[in-house]
Amino acid sequence: MSCVSAAFRLVAGAFALTVVLFIGATPSSAQTSTSCLPSSVKATLNQIRAKFGPVQIVSTYRRGAVIAGTGRRSLHASCRAVDFNAPAGKRSQVIAWLRTNHKGGLGIYSCGMSHLHIDNGGHYTWNKCVGGGRRRVARAN
Repeated sequence: MSCVSAAFRLVAGAFALTVVLFIGATPSSAQTSTSCLPSSVKATLNQIRAKFGPVQIVSTYRRGAVIAGTGRRSLHASCRAVDFNAPAGKRSQVIAWLRTNHKGGLGIYSCGMSHLHIDNGGHYTWNKCVGGGRRRVARAN
């Protein structure tokens, strides 16, 4: 069973999660392989692993993925983004490290969802609360 399908099954009752994870794609088309990711995103994941421990990949490439509520194409659709779970007990440390060290996008999920999102797009942070909307927060360099 893939990490994506495991995450899907764990929260099968949380409809909002299925919208975020699989909008524009079916669970069977979501991938967890990091082989397609750009080297900058792979390098960031490797730095997190080295500093904090193993991460669990939730989703990378999702054919046809769009950003929920916007209709815009997600960076997951071109395998330029990864959703992952931080090592147990180290989520806030990983977020703090990413805010300082990651040059691309950072997505922080909350309100029942605990995974993080990084991509090689613009230098921004957004927070997503299931059922509460999405808020984009600019980051200073």
